[in-house]
Amino acid sequence: MRPGDENRVSSAVRGEAAMKIIFHCLWMKNGAVPSKVFKSKETASLLEGYAGRIAKFAPCEVRGRPLPAEFKSGVKMIWWCDRAPRARGLASEETARLMERCSHASVQELRIFIGGPDGFSEQDERDFPPALRWSFGPLTLPHELACVVAAEQIYRAWTLLKGHPYHGGH
Repeated sequence: MRPGDENRVSSAVRGEAAMKIIFHCLWMKNGAVPSKVFKSKETASLLEGYAGRIAKFAPCEVRGRPLPAEFKSGVKMIWWCDRAPRARGLASEETARLMERCSHASVQELRIFIGGPDGFSEQDERDFPPALRWSFGPLTLPHELACVVAAEQIYRAWTLLKGHPYHGGH
């Protein structure tokens, strides 16, 4: 986005009824806290830092494995961070555009799933079918680091949508 483009961003993206961002770390139990579960305290700190930055634009939470019953009501969008061949690599600008589309579609929650060491199961596919399979390329990342990368990209997308200088400096 170029300077001045922020004026074309929808009111929902500006924060007036912004959609909630929820990161689901599937290897964590529901109710667990990253700083207590992550093997690396530094990685947990990075994730919590990006979640805090995202919260300046939209409510943001980091949770463990959800219960399927959580998906019965409300307009939710599910993205999987996935290495499967059918997953799409996204430039930061494209991630921002997809988030803006979610906002325009009155999505109440964008739920981003990060699989554990074994990825996603067939049961995950049935319980939480993704609208997007998001790839970070051919890299193999530890699942905890993949969660940090996802959070950084969501923060970057918000800064693009808001015309914040964060993206321009990289």
